[in-house]
Amino acid sequence: MTHPEALTSPLSVSDKPRPSLALALMALHRFEIGPLYFFVLVWGMFIAADHPYDLWSTSALLALFINGLSLFSGFVLNAYSDYPIDRRSSIKGHIADAVERVGHRATLMLYWVEQILTVAAATVISVLLQNWSFVFVKLLGIVAGILYNGEPFRLKGRGIWNPIMLAVRLGFVPGWIAYLAVHHGVIGAGGWTVLGGMTSISFSRGIWNSISDTAEDRAEGIQTPAVLYGARFAMRMAVTILLPSCALMWLGLWIIAGPVPALIGASGICGATIYRFMLLKQASDDHAAIALLSGPIRRIDGRWAIGTYLAVVVAGAVHMINLAFGPEGAL
Repeated sequence: MTHPEALTSPLSVSDKPRPSLALALMALHRFEIGPLYFFVLVWGMFIAADHPYDLWSTSALLALFINGLSLFSGFVLNAYSDYPIDRRSSIKGHIADAVERVGHRATLMLYWVEQILTVAAATVISVLLQNWSFVFVKLLGIVAGILYNGEPFRLKGRGIWNPIMLAVRLGFVPGWIAYLAVHHGVIGAGGWTVLGGMTSISFSRGIWNSISDTAEDRAEGIQTPAVLYGARFAMRMAVTILLPSCALMWLGLWIIAGPVPALIGASGICGATIYRFMLLKQASDDHAAIALLSGPIRRIDGRWAIGTYLAVVVAGAVHMINLAFGPEGAL
């Protein structure tokens, strides 16, 4: 995991004032974008819950802790691994400053301490629910993070493996932990179907997000799907993957909660798919695709991404209301 560049590079010397330790830790963990990921962490809890009090059970709170710390700790590992690249970046230079302030070795140690805490929490849930898959899946997430960021694997720059690792880390692992923690360690056909849909959505998102950084990634030798196959082809690939994702979300939510929650929950990803298809039609070539997704469109697209998860959370809330009021009051 140690890269000599990060320890000896003259680029680490900066004339700018050093950030405080508190600000450096915030930058390493990317807390400023935390609200954007909130629904990624909790969607599984909402569709698994039968009653509102299920959401603040001991296992549910531990699952939120695991998913939240795993997410922010992943940014720490990314900051450590990408230090030489961030040091040359005009956009992410502040993250390199944070690594220098905390220290390269201390940054890596911080990541491992946080991961140990998440494994400990997963162990507690496993004991509570008598299901050791929590520990196994948490370890799977750690392995995916190391394979994604760490040398000599560095799957972040190895084509299709980039979005595969993101799908595991941001789709399967947090969804599994959140769902099973609330659903008493059990997952049925509906849960598996929705989990498959969310994992494929994260896979598509990994491809889509690589497009705006195509020029920078090519310059750094990072072989993302957009670099390997072209930006417009990557757009088409990402949109195509969303089509079965829509079907999986609708079917899984129907099995779990019924027709109305299914329509609500699938509306977010269906809307995002239509929106991205419209963007695909606007992009005539690779240059147009990069320019389009690097502009103001990114903010709107980000809102659709949030809406995808928010719709599932709302569907779960409607399901709980239906169960509370019984068949006569069901939506």
